[in-house]
This record gives sequence, C-alpha cells and structure tokens, in this order.
Amino acid sequence: MISEVQLPDYYQLLGVQPGATQREIDQAYQKLISKFDSSEGKSASVDQPTLKEQIEVAQEAYDTLTNKQKREAYDAVVEVKKGHVGSGETKTSRPGPLKFLGIKENARKPKHQNVYQDFFGFSEKPFDLTPDPKYLYLSPKHKEVLAHLVYGLQENNGFLKIIGEVGTGKTMICRSFLRELRSDFNIAYIFNPCINALELLQTINTELGIPGKSKSKKKLVDVLNRFLLEERAKGHRVVVIIDEAQDLEPRVLEQLRLLSNLETDTEKLIQIVLIGQPELDKVLAKEGLRQLRQRITIQWELLALNLEETRGYIQHRLNVALGKGKVRFSRQAVEMVYRYSRGIPRMINVVADRTLLIAFTQSTKKITPKIVQLAVSDIGNLVPIESWADKFWKLVLPSGLAAGLLFFAINFFALPDFNKNAPGGKDIPALIQENPMDLSVQGQLVTRPSAPSSVVVRPAPLASSLVEIFPKTETVDSEAFALQRRIPSNGPLSILYPEKLVTYLSSLTLVESKLEAVKWILQAWNLNTGNLQGLTEADLEMIEEDYQLSSFEVNGTLARLKKLNYPAFLEIALPNAQGTKYLALVSIQGDTGVFGSVDKIEMPLSIIDSLWTRKAIILWKDFENLPESLGIGYRGKEAIWLQKNLRLLGYFQGREAPLYGPKTVQAMMKLQRNNSIKDDGIFNTDSKLLLYNLLQIYSTPKLVLH
Repeated sequence: MISEVQLPDYYQLLGVQPGATQREIDQAYQKLISKFDSSEGKSASVDQPTLKEQIEVAQEAYDTLTNKQKREAYDAVVEVKKGHVGSGETKTSRPGPLKFLGIKENARKPKHQNVYQDFFGFSEKPFDLTPDPKYLYLSPKHKEVLAHLVYGLQENNGFLKIIGEVGTGKTMICRSFLRELRSDFNIAYIFNPCINALELLQTINTELGIPGKSKSKKKLVDVLNRFLLEERAKGHRVVVIIDEAQDLEPRVLEQLRLLSNLETDTEKLIQIVLIGQPELDKVLAKEGLRQLRQRITIQWELLALNLEETRGYIQHRLNVALGKGKVRFSRQAVEMVYRYSRGIPRMINVVADRTLLIAFTQSTKKITPKIVQLAVSDIGNLVPIESWADKFWKLVLPSGLAAGLLFFAINFFALPDFNKNAPGGKDIPALIQENPMDLSVQGQLVTRPSAPSSVVVRPAPLASSLVEIFPKTETVDSEAFALQRRIPSNGPLSILYPEKLVTYLSSLTLVESKLEAVKWILQAWNLNTGNLQGLTEADLEMIEEDYQLSSFEVNGTLARLKKLNYPAFLEIALPNAQGTKYLALVSIQGDTGVFGSVDKIEMPLSIIDSLWTRKAIILWKDFENLPESLGIGYRGKEAIWLQKNLRLLGYFQGREAPLYGPKTVQAMMKLQRNNSIKDDGIFNTDSKLLLYNLLQIYSTPKLVLH
C-alpha cells in the first residue's frame, strides 16, 4: 500500500525546487556532501540517524532525481500520496512507480534472492536480462563497434550509426560507452524515441540541463545553440545518443538533420549517434531522408557471437558473478547453448539461466548437454542453427537419390550395352566370351591379350611421377623450422617485423599460447611453474585459485598498462582469420618490450600495436583481503588502513577514522586522477592494483623498468 511507505522529500533534502535542472541538482548535492566533512568520524546519538545513513539517503535522493525515469516515477508517487489521482483511479491502483524506484512496501521484507545463487555461490544472477555494464563482454565485434564510436567522437563526425539485431548487445555497449566517457563530454541519451519533433527538442534540452519547456521549436533551438557555443568555448563536446532509432518518424529524423547544421566555420557543434535495429536502414532508405543518409560518416553492424565468443561470453559472466570454479559448462553444453541461442547474447542469457535452474534442481554444478536440452525444451520455440551434417544430408540425400534414379534410367533405357534387345545392342555373355579374364594369378584380374601384336601399356615409375607432380621443396631455414616445431631458442628472440610475430604465434594453439603467457606472468611473481605442463583449457581456469591470485581485465592502451605497472598477458588477433592468441608483456624499457611465449621475445612496442585487441589480463594479489570495493559511507578498519596508506603517498590529510567519508573520497579521486584512472572516488579493483604497486611494503612485479 502506498500509504504505508515512508517516502522522504528528496527535493527538500537536497534543497532544490521540483523543477530543478540537472546542473542545479549536481550543485546542491555537492554542497550537501561537503557539509558532512565536519561530521566525519563523529558518532550519532541514539535518536539521530548515523552519518552513513545520512549519506545513503542523500545518495538515494541524488540518484533518483538525476535519472529521468526514476524522477518521473518518484513524482508520480508523490502526486498519488497528495491525492492528485485521475478519475476512476484509486491510491492502491498504482504500485508501478514504487516497484521501479526500488522502495520497499514492507521494510522488514527480506531482499529477494534467486533460488540458485547460494547453491552456486553467485553474488547475483550471472545471466540476468537487464543490461549491466559490468557484465559487458568485449568480443572482437563489440570492440570494433566501440572503436568506431570512439573514433567518430574524437574526429567530431556529425552522424554515427550502429545497427544490430534484437538482443545483440546494442544497449549494453551504449551504457558502457557512456560510463567510460571523459567529463568533457555532455551527453543527451534518448531512450524513448516514439516522440514528435517538438518533444525531441524538449527532451534534448532537458537532458543537457538547459531550459526545455518551451512550445516553440525556434526558441528551443536558439537556447541549444547558445549552450553549444558556450560548451565549445570551454573545450567540451555535446553528443546526442538515440537508442531504438528505428522507431523515429521521418519528420523527427529530419529535425535531427537540421540540428546537425549547428556549426561554426570549422567544426560541428553537436554529434548525433543513432543506435537501432536493421529496420533503421529501411527507414533511412526513404527518398526524403537522402540528405541525412549522406551525412552518416561512420556506420557499423553488430553481429551475433560465434561459438568461441559464446564460450568466452558465458565464462565472463560467471566470473563477474563470482561463480568461477563453482560451476562448469562442458564444451558440448556450450555448443548446444550456441546452437539454440544462435549466438545472440540475450538468448544466451535466457538459455543459460534456465540451464542453471535445472542444474540446481538436480544438485549438480557440472552443466552437460542433457541439462541444456531440458532447459531448451522447457523454454520452447527455440530453433537451433543447422549443423554442417544436417545441411549436408538435407542437400545431398535428395540430390543423390535423384541422380541415382536418373543414372539407372539412362543406363537401362538408353545405353545399348545394357539392353541387348535394343537396336545395335550386344549379348552380354558373348561380350564376356570375346574378352576372357586370366585367373591364373591369385588375387589379380588380368585381361588376356586378344592378339600377339597387342601392346601392353605399363604405368610410369611411381617415383618419377611424383617428382613431376610435386616439385622438389625448397630447404626451410632452421629458424622457421624451429618456430613451426615450437622449439625454444637458446637466447632472447629478436622480432623486428609484425609478419614475423604473426608467423611465430600462428604455430601455437589458443590454449598453448595462453599457457605459455601465464607461465611468464607467474614467474614474474616468483612462483614455480614446473607443474603446469600438459594442462588443458579447463585446468587453466583453476590456476588463479591454486596460486592465490586474482585476474583483472583491462581494456585500454599501453599507457594505462604502464600506469597500473603490472606484467600482463595481451590478447592478439592474427590477420586473415588465423584466430586469437595470447602473449605475455613482461617488462617495458623505453620503446622496447620484453614479451614471453615459448621464447623470451624482445621487440619494439610499435610492432604489437596493430595486432593487440586492447584487451589485457593482469594477475594480481590482494595482500590484505579487502572487500570488493569501498565507497562513501563504508565503516570498518579497512577505511583506516586506506587513509594511512593514502597519507603515506601524500593524498590524505586529516584525522583517520573508521569511516570512508568525503575526505577519503577526495584523496582517492586525487590518486585516481594522477594515475589516469576513472576518478569516481571508489576504492575498487584498479585502485587496489595501483595502491599495492605504489607502496614499497608490498612485493609486486613491475612492468616499467627505469
């Protein structure tokens, strides 16, 4: 019941009016948080909320009012509580906003837990359908899309277009992209495009925090143009991202084209990204939109995952949900998930989630094809991808039968030798009598010569024939032979050209390259790798647990790896569909890197640039077994430990207290900014990596050699 919910006044809490803009809310929130500085470390009285509780409420208010959907839902709840309900409605008939906001109707009701989470040891559902950026799996296809987005925005292109089938991960990529953008970008994200041209302008202005209530298109565009000029003067960029763009009306698309005319003499003032399903191309193909179509400078299609990418996608989501090692999909089970999901991430989630539920009911953590088949049958209406064998028999069997019947018919009715009654035909017994067979040599059938003068044709010697067919092979140089046989060289191998590196890595399988790379990283940690011989791909997943190390995936540049300053193994994409390999980056000195595979390799860093997918994996050690992340309001001894070490590095000032307060946040943000990490003030994995590496008391391997 709505009347039972204690709903705080978020506007009053932040000190803003109900019609406040995004910028006004930001300023009010920062002002409120700064007031908590003087309270850090103090204890609250019994009848007063604790500092942590105050901060949590302030954060909840800020999150609600800065999210358009949540704010609208919150306002709707407030209207209902005040009694402003339309005719025919009752107060109990609108529970939707409460559910959307996450406000509990019964504060004592325990949080819902998925039935199989405890059994598998998950922190949350690994295959939830809600797009969560932390679950983003960057397949080569996704990386290309992100690269095109980044390139397009950096080059200040006017229009960009990304299309993909339903469920291929367009919204996930968009959210991850928005989360990683620098602070010098102003974003208007439109997720409900079923609006007219006027509503589009109003929504864009509102999203950018400028007046957007006018009913005049001209006034709205004038306000937007002034804002764009001001932002350009500050060095900021403005981007409008429209999701589900296939639903836009042609008039709305034309309005977007007119917005792209806002420019200076040298550059565009606004960039527009259209994200939608393939139907968007049909809309843009209309004659009236040819001008807009010509302005799209970068476009890309997001395709479904292949089998190997599906395998990586499933394992990635299990790892994020902290289920690594506790549940295992067999190779055949993954293949079945791929066939029925067709490589579409959303359908992979549907099939995998139901599979885990059935495995839970059977009390097993090993996922087999039989369990996947039960899940598929339970879901229903899933048509698998046809295998090669299915296609072969569907094509060959009818064709073979038809060809056989045709051959029989021709032989029986048309060929004279097989029909003695036909004109010109021969009697088969007479034919045999004319050409008798010599059976004197056991195991051979030799035609008896019909006349002494007949010439017996003998085959040419086999050796000479082979010489003519297969010319003499050139001698392979010893180095290339060693590469093909994967024999380690005696000393460091020097590689100066990308082609030579491609030849080297192409001689290894994916698992072999990963295993060799892991060995080098473990050696950098001074760990024994003697027992790693003969491991399989499944065994590789247990290495981190055996050596008490954790993995951290980095998607970035060499500059970021240098800042984190840990050896890492890099994902390498070989050209011409030769597959993915791994190569350890052991150390960097100047412009030269030392890499590890079967051999120790020395080569310029520029060689790796064109082959590296920008994905790297760091193995690191959590020396203090800290929580997964620490943020504002956290209480515990870990906060004191963090403050002491931030003080050692010159970032924290003030009295240490078992509370992660504003001063700790500010110190953490300084550390993050100075080391090119996202400055959100949260002490998470990349910040832990950095801090352990900077503190001399912890023994960590160093990537950069001075």
